Amino acid sequence: MADEGADCTAEGRSDPMSEPAEIDWPLNDARPGQVVVVARWNPGPGSRDIVRAELANLVTASRREPGCLGYQVFHPDGAMDGDIVLIERYADREAHDAHRDSPHFQRHALKRIVPLLRDRQVVVTTVA
Repeated sequence: MADEGADCTAEGRSDPMSEPAEIDWPLNDARPGQVVVVARWNPGPGSRDIVRAELANLVTASRREPGCLGYQVFHPDGAMDGDIVLIERYADREAHDAHRDSPHFQRHALKRIVPLLRDRQVVVTTVA
């Protein structure tokens, strides 16, 4: 996981949708005041390819945000089936708010991905 920097490309992976061969738990070095987001998305029938393409764009842009400390995508049921799980970490509440207000989040997540999901659960918490 990248340290506090502008580019959060986890484990130096060039493909934002690939899972690391060896998982470095994204919260190992979480500090008080940081914001953690755990999201579970379930793409609707026939929408997985579109969701994955839009998510790749979202991940790439999000990892470039100054307050992004981590943004990982997991496919617990395999890349072509089941849920998509996101684990995100931000420096603070302001960084998370900036992410949610960003043009790439509005465009890719809210306008293009969310309407294609059958179900979506999101938990946002601040590390104590």
